[in-house]
Amino acid sequence: MSKSESRKANKHLAFRMTPEEHDAVFLASFAHGMGMSTFARRAAFRAAELAAPEYERKRNPFAADAARILGQLGRMASSANQIAKLAHATGDLRGRVAVFALVDELKAFRAEVLRAGEDA
Repeated sequence: MSKSESRKANKHLAFRMTPEEHDAVFLASFAHGMGMSTFARRAAFRAAELAAPEYERKRNPFAADAARILGQLGRMASSANQIAKLAHATGDLRGRVAVFALVDELKAFRAEVLRAGEDA
């Protein structure tokens, strides 16, 4: 059985917003460090006087920062990959060595970020 079939919360709700409403909800959800769906679900649960689902009560305060940091690391690694391709195409051995060193540093930093998240 797939995860979605065994999940207790299997009902879906959607609603329309104006562009201005969408922007306001986006900014409010971002300010609270969560996605728009989570933000809207929590607001709806509060209005209906329902307790937050168990999976939302276990919020890791580090998760939003870690996601942002890991996203930036991914972009940096992508840039390093482009530099490596250029160094390979031009035969620049020093550039290739520098890129490999940078990639090693990025990997170490990523591992450190993930370890810090486990400790939080």
